[in-house]
Amino acid sequence: MKTKITAGLLLLLTFSLYFAQQKAIGEAPLDLEKFSFKTDISSLLPEKYKSKDYANTYEINIEGDRERSVMLTKEETFLNNYSPDKKRIGFKYSQINWSNIDKMAVFKNTYFQKINIATTNDGKIKAIGVVADELTKSDSQNILKLLTAKFGTSQKKKSSWNQKLTIYEWAKLDRIIRFVTAYNDESTTLKIVVDKDKNTIENGAKEPHFVSYLFLIDPASKAEVFGKLNSGDFVYLNEEGK
Repeated sequence: MKTKITAGLLLLLTFSLYFAQQKAIGEAPLDLEKFSFKTDISSLLPEKYKSKDYANTYEINIEGDRERSVMLTKEETFLNNYSPDKKRIGFKYSQINWSNIDKMAVFKNTYFQKINIATTNDGKIKAIGVVADELTKSDSQNILKLLTAKFGTSQKKKSSWNQKLTIYEWAKLDRIIRFVTAYNDESTTLKIVVDKDKNTIENGAKEPHFVSYLFLIDPASKAEVFGKLNSGDFVYLNEEGK
């Protein structure tokens, strides 16, 4: 009996230490392997991040560097958004700018430059979405291999956003993981190259690449996630028919 009590106290202490040490977004990459849906949104986006200039906006200096600042906007999410009987089902925090050197989240040895969060009305986190941009095909395949090694064989689903895309899903007791990769040929991207020395502005060359989207969903809140988050990066989460 004493051994069981000691083990229980040790487990409780371990969880307590983890939540106490959970760093805010921007202070360190969010470790997706260790992430718990018990994490409070205020620990990831504390009051100090609220913008003094823009409403419903968080301004984050990456690792304290003012030259590397990203912004997340907070907006309401609704069921039946465009009908008279629409009902608010939570909030969405969307990162609106990023650079390829940002490290907002990490899984194994792969870093993600963007992070998006969906919460319930009372602020409970129900989904995390991260984006790894400017990847090679090999890079994206490596992420899938890491996920498969960690979670086992996946189920394949067709994306409702683009039927050419395959969603890989792993359903676990404490989380649902979805992963999808898209090809960006930059046909709709405007690239500008500024040369301060020559004082010139020119069109930049197109650089086609792959973009990978990784989502963690709380199984208890999946009814408010699947088919309900239909804007921003979360559109890649939804499967055909949902």
